[in-house]
Amino acid sequence: MRKLVLASHGSLAEGIKNSVEMISGKQNNLYAFCMKEGESPAVLKERIEEIIFDSNKKDEIVLVSDFPGGSVNTLLMSFLTQNNIYLVSGMNSMLVLNLLLSKEPIDSCLKNAINAGKNTIKRIELEEENEEDDFFD
Repeated sequence: MRKLVLASHGSLAEGIKNSVEMISGKQNNLYAFCMKEGESPAVLKERIEEIIFDSNKKDEIVLVSDFPGGSVNTLLMSFLTQNNIYLVSGMNSMLVLNLLLSKEPIDSCLKNAINAGKNTIKRIELEEENEEDDFFD
């Protein structure tokens, strides 16, 4: 089984989980942990450890953090000593949805989900109207 653990500063992880489940339905293998303002990273780590310790050693556990270099990502790095745990940083809805729904082997899953997450970041602009295209003048 593949488990996804989302972890963030503030409520981002809960928001992404909620959004993804609106699309995919309730997921029993998706967890969200949010470090609240003033909360110690150690408290967050203890909550995540419960999921990891309750997992089978054959389970693939993908940890997803909000951004690299932050305190949440740094604490998640301490779990990478286990062979069945993977860490991806730069959380967005498309990344999480792809990680959740993929049936690919873990390395392909991670690569493709990261690419899908990157590809959803776009600048959206309205096209300028050409005066010749204006039918109401």
